[in-house]
Amino acid sequence: MYRYERDSRSEERDLDPEELDASIRADQAQMLATGQSVLVFNAANAAIVAAIFRDFYSHAQIAAWLLAFLILVVARIAHARRFRAMPPTAEAVRRFLALWTLGSTLTGCLWGAASSVLWLTPDPGYHAFVLFAAGGMAAGAVLTNSAYLPAMFGYIAPDVLPSIVGLFTRGESTALAMGALLSAFTAVLIILGLRANGWVVSVSRRRLQQEALSAALHQRNALLHAVSTAATELTTAAPSAAAIPDLLDSVGAAIDADRILVFESGAALEEPPSLLHFWRRAESPVALDASFFEADERRAFLSGPLRIALAERRPVTATTRALEPGPAKSFLERAGVRSALFAPIVVDDAPWGWVEVEDCRSERIWKPAEIDALRILGDLIGGSLARQRYVDRLRDANEVVERSPTLLFRLRMDGKRPRLVYVSHNIALFGYDPWELTDPARSLADCVHPDDLDKVGASLARAAADGRRGGMVEFRFRRRDGGYRWLDARYAARDRPGRSQLIEGVALDVTERKEVADQIAILAQTDALTGLANRRSFIDALRRAFAEAEAGGAPFSLLYIDVDRFKDVNDRLGHASGDALLEALAARLKSHCRAGDVVARLGGDEFAILQSSSRDAASASVMAAKICALSAEPYLLPGGALRATVSVGVALFASALEGPDAMLARADRALYLAKENGRNQYRIYSQTQEPANNFSI
Repeated sequence: MYRYERDSRSEERDLDPEELDASIRADQAQMLATGQSVLVFNAANAAIVAAIFRDFYSHAQIAAWLLAFLILVVARIAHARRFRAMPPTAEAVRRFLALWTLGSTLTGCLWGAASSVLWLTPDPGYHAFVLFAAGGMAAGAVLTNSAYLPAMFGYIAPDVLPSIVGLFTRGESTALAMGALLSAFTAVLIILGLRANGWVVSVSRRRLQQEALSAALHQRNALLHAVSTAATELTTAAPSAAAIPDLLDSVGAAIDADRILVFESGAALEEPPSLLHFWRRAESPVALDASFFEADERRAFLSGPLRIALAERRPVTATTRALEPGPAKSFLERAGVRSALFAPIVVDDAPWGWVEVEDCRSERIWKPAEIDALRILGDLIGGSLARQRYVDRLRDANEVVERSPTLLFRLRMDGKRPRLVYVSHNIALFGYDPWELTDPARSLADCVHPDDLDKVGASLARAAADGRRGGMVEFRFRRRDGGYRWLDARYAARDRPGRSQLIEGVALDVTERKEVADQIAILAQTDALTGLANRRSFIDALRRAFAEAEAGGAPFSLLYIDVDRFKDVNDRLGHASGDALLEALAARLKSHCRAGDVVARLGGDEFAILQSSSRDAASASVMAAKICALSAEPYLLPGGALRATVSVGVALFASALEGPDAMLARADRALYLAKENGRNQYRIYSQTQEPANNFSI
């Protein structure tokens, strides 16, 4: 059936349990396959035992026993090498573990057969040797096979049980003591094996979960980038349905979907839905176009769980195979859909329709990042459609006044003091009655945020000066309760010869759009891992600083920073530790810079600092030396404590520079020289393109 998705962040999972178990079994198989050298030691021990027991068995029996050992060891070694050379598919792993368990059991049986000497001689010395051999081989089984319990028990049981039974059945006090000792030793070995297996499984589980978390983070970043890039057209430009296909294309590529569809169902959820937008991946295994979906009314989707999900504005997932027989399941099967993800679209605080993402290749378990991306997609489309709806409603002034949040207004320009002479009745949304704002004793300034007064006044003055051209301005409008809402006002002046001029227009409440735009702007300028400025934001800051310095402003310095041997940290401690190192270094850099400095992560293990008001090489040297020193202090990472160093390249502003790119190139050159001369130092670029200073910390 359908599955509701509440807050996806509270339900985030690293791996599907079945996938996690399969990955752990693959790790166990790899550990078993790498322990093949112990099999040679096993065969050597068999030769020693055969030599000691040669007086109790015929030459043919000894030869057959040793030959069986040799064949079994060679077969298991060959099997392990063949498995390591092939891709670790689920079937290959299952087959390897089954055959390895069989080989371990047969090996244990051969060692168990050696205990038959207990019935052939009363000599306690031989009995002690049997105990030693059985216990030692069982200990070896724990060492090599504890990664996979069936293989471990398959070896230990036939190895020690015959010896224990043989010692106890002799009835002699010495044999009984040996049997008890071997039983206790075996129990201890089993406990150690169980603990070792638990440790192996937990290590594999943690590693796999970290890998899954890292992959989810990378996908989340890709989805955020796709949504923020495409949403710019919907939140900064005039509302346009033409922008939605671009949004679907970018999100579809990031989410790796086969199809994305946008349906309008209506607020009442009673009429058959209409397909408004359709996107299909070029490589989709099911090549259906929009006409297939338009030909079907799909009324079945507006019943049962999906109707409730849309009404309650919750994303919902569905797997076709798990649906109960009916029109919905039949339609999805004909469309080739194996799993789907739906998100509601709300316009004017009412259900409007939904966005549907379809996967035709697998029964997909949708990730929280994908659910969040589709939720944002639905919100953006809803916001864009709401704005478009408001603009369309301007064709009917009465409807605008009665139903929409679009304000109609008229201003009289009495000199430089604008005054409201008319405002539509829906000003009640802001807590006012129209007569309150049109009172001659009141001024427009009473309702505009103090910081926006000059901007609003200048815009209205320009419109009044040129009656043939309209104007627009965004400002904060004061509600009766003292709060503020952002309004997007668009207006034009109306000429009235010999009389005071009128300005007429409309105003839209764009508070939510501004909030979304601010959030997207922050995401677009911030590095997701460290929280510092990203490369694009830093380059913008560098260009501004360069232009100001060229115009006579304060000079500045550019410090280019690179972590020494960062790849070794990733290789030795893992990417999680590498990321933690970058976060810790970013915090140190930020805490040791002034408020006017710009600290950024340019990518990978590269950072940069724009040091404001740095007039000479001395001040830049102090900063560079401080960075080298604080970076060399120990770091406490998930993989353990670590000391890391950085190399720094410094470039000073010079009026002779061609531009910011040239300055960045100089800093990069100085960084290269710092690296080339041993790392853990800084270099300041000189006019001769050679370092003016070289200091090791």
